[in-house]
Amino acid sequence: MQRLSQIAVLFVLLSVIGCGYHFSASAPIILPHGATNIHIREVNNPTLEGWIDSYLRSRFQDEFTRRAKINWVSPDEAQAYVVLTILSYSVDADLVGARGQALTGRVHVVLEAKLRSQMDDSLLWSSGHVSGTETFEAGTSEIVAGERAVEEAIRKIADGLGADY
Repeated sequence: MQRLSQIAVLFVLLSVIGCGYHFSASAPIILPHGATNIHIREVNNPTLEGWIDSYLRSRFQDEFTRRAKINWVSPDEAQAYVVLTILSYSVDADLVGARGQALTGRVHVVLEAKLRSQMDDSLLWSSGHVSGTETFEAGTSEIVAGERAVEEAIRKIADGLGADY
């Protein structure tokens, strides 16, 4: 009986894979207007978190390289460019102990990505406000939690460019 259950589960998994379904974190994405040569023009960071600019740029490129047919090129060769904006970044105490000390915290980030035409600066696509959240225990790295929150938001941005964007 257990063997029959295993075969049924395997059949369902193969059927899902065979029909073109992808888990969102691995689903291929297509950029609007067939743009394949792009560059990141700027990262707008009004926060005091200096580490975020290069981290956001690097992880954005990694995620989009993994999931789309993109060539990261110089501005002169680009069909389109990306502007990344950090709309908010906050760290809050989630759980406070009896003596008022933070036991766990939460990092929350809100990002927006805009894809614009290099030719006429027109807006090709906007992610809208996309958030990522990560909790951490007191005494652990708040920056690592911030990095994970940024990665979550980037995945959501990429998911927004799925086949039905």
